Amino acid sequence: MSADEPSLPQLLDAFAGARARVLDEHMYRLPPEARWRATFRLQLFTGDGMRPVAVATQMPGAGEGASLTNAAETCAETVWREHFPDAPEPPVWVSHLILEHRRQLSLVTFAADPSARTLRSPGWRPMSPADVDALVGQAVDLERGAGFTPPEPEPEPEARFVAYPVVRLPRPAPFREKKCMAAGVPWWRRLGRQLVPRRGGRDCCWYHGGDWHQVNRLALRLVAQFEAAGVSFEDIPRHVLNHPDAQGLTDWEAEALDSLVMDTIRPHGPWPRDARYNNGNHRAQAMLDAGVRRTLIERDTD
Repeated sequence: MSADEPSLPQLLDAFAGARARVLDEHMYRLPPEARWRATFRLQLFTGDGMRPVAVATQMPGAGEGASLTNAAETCAETVWREHFPDAPEPPVWVSHLILEHRRQLSLVTFAADPSARTLRSPGWRPMSPADVDALVGQAVDLERGAGFTPPEPEPEPEARFVAYPVVRLPRPAPFREKKCMAAGVPWWRRLGRQLVPRRGGRDCCWYHGGDWHQVNRLALRLVAQFEAAGVSFEDIPRHVLNHPDAQGLTDWEAEALDSLVMDTIRPHGPWPRDARYNNGNHRAQAMLDAGVRRTLIERDTD
């Protein structure tokens, strides 16, 4: 977040107020024509003279399609068009991801084009449940909801970890016009960062917030160790995160290690030229920016 962007307390001061919940749809789906396929719980709160608030809750690991992070613009602008077509501004957007070991609760702001009802350049500000309650003026249920119906499980191909050269990763997309997340990474910039890598962290965002070189070295070593010992793909994350070498990490390093083995980077599509990402756009961008040599990705066994 740049110095000229409002902080979370400033946004809460501007938006907070007593609202009534007017919608609670546990299985909201993006329409078929949308760029992404995604489901989430949608709660809408409205009050006289105030911008509506939308609270979107999702369990990305439960077959819900694109995450609220990757599809942020599409999800928010769809709700704007469907539920508030005459409003000059989109609803205040609260994104809530329920992950296996943590939750990500954020107030997301956008640059809006009111005439086209489109959004771009999302920015995330971490929130607490108390912040959400203060925003809408009542206690908000932040569970996935009793109406959640996970899809029927389908036979999945066997997955495996692959130590992959970062310089050969697919072009990250979409990347939202933020100063620290330039669109794509041209070949000359990829090679340049391999020759002159960046180490340490920056304060622009979580993805650039620590040393991916160090975290990847640890992840690659431990995964290789457990694969050699015959540990299954499903059990490797637990062994990695419980290993003595994974203790004593900083909060950022521990979360980054967790993300590599639990919330895996998953390119898909014609490999490698036309591949995109089911997950991992932002981390791939940050590693390319840092000049990391190799990282873990998840691939299906051929």
